[in-house]
Amino acid sequence: MSYRDMIRNASYNNGIIKRFKRELYLFGDLRNVLVHNTRINGKIIAEPIDEVMEKFETIVKEIQYPEKVTKFKKLVHQCSSDDKLSKALNFINDFKISQVPIVQDGKIVDVLNGNHIASWLAKKENVVPSQVNIKDVLVNADRSKNFAIISETISIYDAAEMYKKSFQQPPVNWYFDAIIITPNGKNSEQMTGIIVLKDIASYMHID
Repeated sequence: MSYRDMIRNASYNNGIIKRFKRELYLFGDLRNVLVHNTRINGKIIAEPIDEVMEKFETIVKEIQYPEKVTKFKKLVHQCSSDDKLSKALNFINDFKISQVPIVQDGKIVDVLNGNHIASWLAKKENVVPSQVNIKDVLVNADRSKNFAIISETISIYDAAEMYKKSFQQPPVNWYFDAIIITPNGKNSEQMTGIIVLKDIASYMHID
């Protein structure tokens, strides 16, 4: 199997390699020139410069020691499905957040966002948020349960790939509302962080 084939195959399941695939191809081409065609008429035709070598070393370190999603560890403001809508609205306003994870019977069951609330309110009249349960907002919400749960061991680049792929999955043309982090990626565990699109957009590789 050729070097390019190995890089291409690895990129299917490794977000870091996929992110740097083009650079790795170029480094492979440079290596081939240096090894096989170093001179023409006695003159050196290619020589790696310090900047290129530093870039290569940086990518190698990223592959060997990928940055984990623990970068996004934070206090997660959450609500119960039986909490009143006013509690979630207060979280959104007070902490300037856009997504509120919802827990029911000790498990993460959904993520409430501003679109859910606005859509629900538009269908109602004379609504008092302090008298409405969150579960009543979510029961008929468009694009509900549009989230993922991952473990703290996942790399940021793999999480970015998950976000990217979510755009092609139902609901199509809509990214995850959030990716929630727990110690082992289980919905029954304590949330240790949350990632929304703006947090991870810079890590997303566009083919």
